Amino acid sequence: MTTSQSITSIHRNPIALLDAEWARMVYSPRVLRTVNSWGLRPAPFTSLDEVLMAIGFRGAKCDLAADQMLAQVVRHAATDALAARIVLQRVIPPMLAIARRRGHIRSIGYNDALGMVLSHAWEVIRRYPIERRPAKIAVNIVRDIEYFAFVRGERRRQQFETGAAIHDATLNQRSADLLNHEDPYGSSTGRSHAEVELAFLLQSARDHNMSEKSRAIFDALTTQTLDEFAAAHGISRRTARGWLSDAANELRVRTQCAA
Repeated sequence: MTTSQSITSIHRNPIALLDAEWARMVYSPRVLRTVNSWGLRPAPFTSLDEVLMAIGFRGAKCDLAADQMLAQVVRHAATDALAARIVLQRVIPPMLAIARRRGHIRSIGYNDALGMVLSHAWEVIRRYPIERRPAKIAVNIVRDIEYFAFVRGERRRQQFETGAAIHDATLNQRSADLLNHEDPYGSSTGRSHAEVELAFLLQSARDHNMSEKSRAIFDALTTQTLDEFAAAHGISRRTARGWLSDAANELRVRTQCAA
């Protein structure tokens, strides 16, 4: 399959490339054997278009059966590129709508907006936290794609001076001490609200499906101050704050983006 090449090499008409790839796959015996091995339904599928319809492509907004079947495909998508490719095809129509709307709002044009959407779609699909967000899956995936393509950068600029809304003094505390404290909510310890917030943030990073870079940042801050982290990576303090802001924003969208 050439999915990763199609997504990362955004040509003038990337949707045409994806549609052409889909046409090559739609009746492939090998592809259909793989799909039918997932046990999505008792009767085997005879084409990938059947799979698309079954997981809600251009269907009703509230279709519990389609949502449940899409959940099964998304579970496979974490480790199976074919499953991820099917999910990508499923969400193409709403991704096009995002590109049209964002291209107009930001005055960057449809093509550039579409490139931004596609550049984030694959990772969002492969990393979707299905166990924590098992319903309204297509809507959640599309919202996550829009967030990472268009919202995260804006929030980083807006929050640059405050990082992830955590005071610098908090970053000088050893988070291991905070996380191991017998009263994690600080109700009787006199710890600051910022300290409690950092403890929660670090624990949440471990509990949720964070990117490797974001997990590494949070883990480093269990033993280093922000200045030490910057020095260890040969970057400025300003850049380190930007990295922390990105990590905090990723955690926020993983836990709160959509119900």
